[in-house]
Amino acid sequence: MEKIYTGAIGAFAICVAFTALADTEKVDSTLYWVQTAPGLAVEMPNGTKGRTVIRNHATVVQADGDVSSQWCTGHQGVDGSGRAGGAGYCTSISDNGDMLYLSYLLGEEEQPATWTVMGGTGEYEGATGSGTSTITSRRGDGRAWTSRAQGSITTK
Repeated sequence: MEKIYTGAIGAFAICVAFTALADTEKVDSTLYWVQTAPGLAVEMPNGTKGRTVIRNHATVVQADGDVSSQWCTGHQGVDGSGRAGGAGYCTSISDNGDMLYLSYLLGEEEQPATWTVMGGTGEYEGATGSGTSTITSRRGDGRAWTSRAQGSITTK
């Protein structure tokens, strides 16, 4: 009797282990951006200038054809040595309403931005992952551009 009970617990543990396996999805997306608010111009005590509370929207098209909407808020500036950079956060919203939360860091001009998954709702609850985003084209006024995001997202 004791062996049957132990076996049942063992079988249950294996089922739990299989259902708890994470699913990693490759990210290969094209993002079509529009700046919805250019932010506020700021000047630092050292004289460098930047912009804060910049807002952008992207239509995200995955390589498999899935489409989502992404809203980002960020801050950009120039450090004392003249290097540009910035940081912010985004919420990507799937057609079914599930949300993915991301943070990003901008590199120097013409360098890829890096992004990190901070979690989400629905299928993205507890999600992790990271990647890069590279601008592939930009409208002359800088208020619209296209980028390509690559990386991976792991969900539970």
